[in-house]
Amino acid sequence: MLAQLGHTLIWLAMGAAAFNIAATGLATRRSNRAAWLESAHNAVFVCWAFVAAACALLIAAFLTDNFALSYVWQNSNRDQPVPFKISALWGGQGGSLLLWTFVLATYALVISRSGRKSGQNLAPAAVAVVTATTFFFAALVFFRENPFALVEGAVPADGRGMNPLLQNYWMQIHPPTLYIGYVGCTVPFAFAVSALLHRRFDEEWVSIIRRWVLFTWIVLTVGIVLGGVWAYETLGWGGYWAWDPVENASLLPWLSATAFLHSIMLQGRRGLLKNWNIALVTLTFLLSIFGTFLTRSGVVQSVHSFAESGIGGYFLGFMGFALALTMVLIYLRRSELHSDAKIESSLSREGIFMLNNWLLLGATFAVLWGTVFPTLSEAIGGGRVTVGQEYFNRVMAPIGLLLLALTGIGPLLPWRRATWAGVWKAIKFPLLWSLPFVPVMWFLAQWRTGAATAFVLAVFVFLAIGWEFFRGIKTLMHKRREGAFEASANLLSFNPARYGGYIVHLGVAVMFVGLTGSSVFKIETDPIQLKKGETMRVGEYVLRYDGLARPTTMPDNLQDQLVALVTVFDQNGQITPPDRPMDPRIDIFKNTTGTDATGEEVQRARRPSIRSTPANDLYLVLDALDTKDNSASIKAYMNPLVMWIWVSMGFFVLGTVVAMLPHRRSAVAPLPVPAPVEEREKELVA
Repeated sequence: MLAQLGHTLIWLAMGAAAFNIAATGLATRRSNRAAWLESAHNAVFVCWAFVAAACALLIAAFLTDNFALSYVWQNSNRDQPVPFKISALWGGQGGSLLLWTFVLATYALVISRSGRKSGQNLAPAAVAVVTATTFFFAALVFFRENPFALVEGAVPADGRGMNPLLQNYWMQIHPPTLYIGYVGCTVPFAFAVSALLHRRFDEEWVSIIRRWVLFTWIVLTVGIVLGGVWAYETLGWGGYWAWDPVENASLLPWLSATAFLHSIMLQGRRGLLKNWNIALVTLTFLLSIFGTFLTRSGVVQSVHSFAESGIGGYFLGFMGFALALTMVLIYLRRSELHSDAKIESSLSREGIFMLNNWLLLGATFAVLWGTVFPTLSEAIGGGRVTVGQEYFNRVMAPIGLLLLALTGIGPLLPWRRATWAGVWKAIKFPLLWSLPFVPVMWFLAQWRTGAATAFVLAVFVFLAIGWEFFRGIKTLMHKRREGAFEASANLLSFNPARYGGYIVHLGVAVMFVGLTGSSVFKIETDPIQLKKGETMRVGEYVLRYDGLARPTTMPDNLQDQLVALVTVFDQNGQITPPDRPMDPRIDIFKNTTGTDATGEEVQRARRPSIRSTPANDLYLVLDALDTKDNSASIKAYMNPLVMWIWVSMGFFVLGTVVAMLPHRRSAVAPLPVPAPVEEREKELVA
């Protein structure tokens, strides 16, 4: 009964999505346009309701231990805690595709309702594009990866349980966040297609698509960073990013979306790059679908990917259709896509933005090539060639340093064109104030050129952005006779897009500090077997193994939990932290498969213990235990400055929220033509 109801709900959702597409198309050709659009609008809600009901039904199956469903049997058991039964919805292929469909349907509903309320002419066609994508994913769920399929034979008494690595609180946060960002890439693409259909590339389109890309970008950013936190706290290998194919798949649309957020400013300000921006939005959408293909087709080897399945070809076909549709529309609208002006000089903010775009696209191609090359090499008969972290680090490090430099230089340059003398006047303050930091950073970087360069550039970015804020506040205080606090608040409200972007740039500098410190200065030990009372050293710390412990109570899904107690002494011989020892552990999960619970059948997960400070993280992993003498094999890492990677996310979120605020007109009128550097005080609040 439940399985049949689930099948029916998905089928009805497909029907509602198809009706929305048809009704939207008929509205363009029939006299009763309003009635057809109203029907299309109602169909969006019906589609969303059916998909939401299907998700709720599957969650109910998990909560009631309905092991008649194969998907529930594979991803849950009776001892699995309730939060993990809920997150099991997206723990496997079919359920995660169903969640993807639900997020798409939710986006369609939001666009439909907001567009109807504000009277956006672009909304109906954009909704139809999103519902078409919803139909595609719902069809995949229904015909190929149906989570409501029944088990073969007798209903099992218990389930297999979810993968131990997924039984973590980050499982309840990271995948939904990443899905919202990933799926959100569909919305800007939908508005791009709508703009091509309606021949609308005006300020309304720029404003709508910029807001949607900003939202998608920040959610995707948070999702990627949370994935790094999850890997860092759970997997026990001492790192947060391994250039894994599935990790790379999430980075690809983020890079192209970042490029778009810069280039769309040129279209909004001067009517530049209309073709380019349509191409970037399309690329971002295609990369999100391509990432889904990588994750779910089994063509790449990854700890994050799902089991090999036969749905990869459908994703490639869908990508081909979307690309062909966009190319045809771009060709048909080529006359309307001509830029209203030209980039007059590479020595301008426009020139810096274009260089930024090329670097970001270069990074996108480098990551894409490194990700798919092993599969391509195997396909052409040369065997699978492994592309390791060294390739990505060597290629991405110089690109990253150049982008970091542009992050500081770009805001200082004027629009349109500038003289070298004017450029020097704009950058001399932050540049000269950065010079005293060069020997300091060189020393802190232990004479390593790459690390010292990253640290100095981060300082330069902070000084450049700080200088821009100072000049803007000073201008308002002088022109409007305001106090410093009031001027600061007004500065953000008069030009939230600019100064929100500056806050994000500060986050980029902070993140580079964390990335550099944790990658260049990382210390790692081999596993060392210690008996109770014996010590080992890592960096400035001495670690004493104080024996094995077992908790008196443990979660229902665990068979056992082995904890190594480790006391940490700093270079002065003081215990740190003073209140408790570190406690890396091994979680042993209950075996419910009915096979012998020995050897490989026992599911184990290493849980590291992490002591974080602004300067460094001490990271301990319990590699193995000898229960005969209670000795422990402990592996230790010293990861400098990791905390600043997580701190940077706060800058990203704050800056994006500010950038999405409505613009309030300033009493200091903007110049009709962008000013040269010498007069930039007047445009600081424009």
